[in-house]
Amino acid sequence: MAELINRPLYLSQLVQHREVDLIKIVTGIRRCGKSSLLDLFHRYLTEQCVPESRIIHMNMESLRYRDLTGYLSFYDHVSQAIVPPHEKTYLLFDEI
Repeated sequence: MAELINRPLYLSQLVQHREVDLIKIVTGIRRCGKSSLLDLFHRYLTEQCVPESRIIHMNMESLRYRDLTGYLSFYDHVSQAIVPPHEKTYLLFDEI
């Protein structure tokens, strides 16, 4: 990942609620650092020894996901990426 501007306040809020089984939505005006915050959270998880197989990080603007045009294809893609549920899987969706 590229060099990121540290956002300790916002990152700490994500970390603090990391184990809460609710969806967290990051909102803000354009170009305020939402994607960077998700990248920082991804980096934090890997530093906490969460295996990459337990982190699904998708930027929907990437051409990699151009075929995921409907909710069924998106659901199938994510469902196949999730390893059996004996451990938490973190789903990070950017520009969804």
